[in-house]
Amino acid sequence: MASFNSGNDPKARVQDYFSRTAESYVTSFSHKEGSDLKRLIELGEWQPDFLALDVATGGGHTALAVARHVAHVIVTDLTPRMLEKARENLLSHGVTNATFKVADAEHLPFPDGTFDRVTCRIAPHHFPNVFQFMHEVACVLKPGGIFLLIDCMAPSDPKLDRFDNQIEIWRDSSHVRSLTYVEWEQLVTEARLTIEHVEFFRKTHDFDDWTRRSQMPAEEKVALERFILESDAETQRYFEIQRKADGHLASFTNDYLLVKSRKAAF
Repeated sequence: MASFNSGNDPKARVQDYFSRTAESYVTSFSHKEGSDLKRLIELGEWQPDFLALDVATGGGHTALAVARHVAHVIVTDLTPRMLEKARENLLSHGVTNATFKVADAEHLPFPDGTFDRVTCRIAPHHFPNVFQFMHEVACVLKPGGIFLLIDCMAPSDPKLDRFDNQIEIWRDSSHVRSLTYVEWEQLVTEARLTIEHVEFFRKTHDFDDWTRRSQMPAEEKVALERFILESDAETQRYFEIQRKADGHLASFTNDYLLVKSRKAAF
């Protein structure tokens, strides 16, 4: 398995993390299933002659769903091992209309106006420069093309925002930031895309599965569990923190959003 000296380079941390945990993201129920993925497809206005791009594909689940509705999908990820696992996933499902390319979401190696649709699901919280990512998306979209985004979302309350991002970074050092909706709205607008539809939803995470997927060391898991269980009452209510019968942390729930935006036709 590949090993990286991540240091303070956030992209190296992403490669390190997903090189180690690639298989778990292919099999993760919350990534391969879910009503959010179904809604992304329902909102996509797909046509059989379209060329699509899936950015930061992870286990390839979004690309797999998109491939059934377009002529071809280009599947990208920053981490070669993660992309190889995504390729195996798609090929195991009989997908023949996909191309796989290692690519940085902030420097997409495609000509302007290439794609009818661009998707990115549960990934931008790993990007150091989301403004640059949105600029790249807008560039590679054709006029009239649609960008479909799904990601975890920080609460608007600053205290809850800090808690949300703190536990994410604690569990996974490649996490950069879950943005609020206001931040996403500004970024999409600055990229000169028009938001046409937004949906908010919540996901419940089994704590044992969530920390197992990131290969969190046992002593860090214990410390993180204690931190969450000792949070104040408002935080526990908001994140719907649930305990097992033995008092250990069972699960918590956080926010996500889906944004459909469109590039001007002219």
